[in-house]
Amino acid sequence: MQALALREDRFLDVLRRLIALTPKLQNNPSAGLVPEERLAAQVVLDVLAPHIQSGFIHAESLAGPGNESRPSLVLTVKGTGDGAIGFVGSHFDVVPADEKGEGWERNPFALWEGPGGVLYGRGVTDCLGHVAVITDLLAQLAERNERPRRTLKVVFISNEESVDIPGLGLGYVAQQGRLKDLIGQPVYWLDSANFGPSVGTGGNAIWELKVTGVGGHSGMTQNCVNALELAMSASLELVRFFGTVCPPTEDEKKWGFLSASSLKSTVMEASNMKETKIPSDVTVRGDIRVTPFYDLKEVMRTLERFVRELDARIQRDDVPAGFPRTRTAAGRSGSLAFRFVGGGTEGIACKLDSPGLQALKEAIQHVRGVPATPFSLTGSLPLVKDLQREGCDVQITGFGDMAYYHAPNEQARLEDFRQGFSILRELLVRL
Repeated sequence: MQALALREDRFLDVLRRLIALTPKLQNNPSAGLVPEERLAAQVVLDVLAPHIQSGFIHAESLAGPGNESRPSLVLTVKGTGDGAIGFVGSHFDVVPADEKGEGWERNPFALWEGPGGVLYGRGVTDCLGHVAVITDLLAQLAERNERPRRTLKVVFISNEESVDIPGLGLGYVAQQGRLKDLIGQPVYWLDSANFGPSVGTGGNAIWELKVTGVGGHSGMTQNCVNALELAMSASLELVRFFGTVCPPTEDEKKWGFLSASSLKSTVMEASNMKETKIPSDVTVRGDIRVTPFYDLKEVMRTLERFVRELDARIQRDDVPAGFPRTRTAAGRSGSLAFRFVGGGTEGIACKLDSPGLQALKEAIQHVRGVPATPFSLTGSLPLVKDLQREGCDVQITGFGDMAYYHAPNEQARLEDFRQGFSILRELLVRL
């Protein structure tokens, strides 16, 4: 197995085919973008078809009724000994790309190979490059009839880039019992970058603030409550309060978090299109990112309670200093309605003294020739905390450039994936 190395022609061919599908893999249902992950899954299945037919690889496509176009893929290679190892989390869907609006320098929906072996395209790092690397690894194991010591279970998932939907993604795979073999075993989540290891992630929840004002003529402000201004002030007040609920901690330094917990507004919607008309209804949406040293559910309840109390203050005309007008001359008040969309995703603090982490650090140093540099970030991953609760030694790594996650001109170096392939090979050898 030590002789295995990335077969670049196959890797690039798979990646090129996957990125060509990304117009139909973009995941943002609120904008009408619902991915068809079956298209990407079929690319993988086509490459591995001879080895599935031979029985070397067992393949399952899993999606709930009505979601058949959006499967996750579970691929299993039986080991020669006891135990299992999981390569989990690489996903078929991608975040949307807007070539003109975001200022992409080239077509985001086609793989482009630049000077120095730099690969450009939506999904190169997050996460189709990982899918292509693991596909090549599985194909090479089968071609050489080289079985790992532990049974290898690979799970490519759907719907990673959106809120949880029943019948989709890793949650559905778990409901169908396909992760039971990994309970108590080393599980490597392969959806990160910069090698790391990433030893911690953040909890995440999407929130929505609906602000109701009193619309009217901009020259008659006594008759109005400006929903846009009230939304901005309420959002900033929420940010300030969040800072008192989730301040930085010493554990964040220990785990090397690159950023602390945060709450921010990311989307604002208002139907008003007239400069001289004061808007009456505005919706603000955003997210919270909570390091794993806080209880996500308790934080969510605390924020909901805070906005209810803030709205009560508006109703009794007792608003914080600096707030805009919240009551008309006739006594009509603005109002706030706050909620979380979905149940959120918990973060994880990986075990820093585990055999899985030690094996990963050794593999990274062996392949790259430099010590591994663990770090943590407040990106979120589905079900990792649940897997850890079940006794899995969950560790996180990934290949590519973190700076281009969800960003224009997404890119990674081919050398990153060469090294990434070899790191995965080393994990199979060492565990």
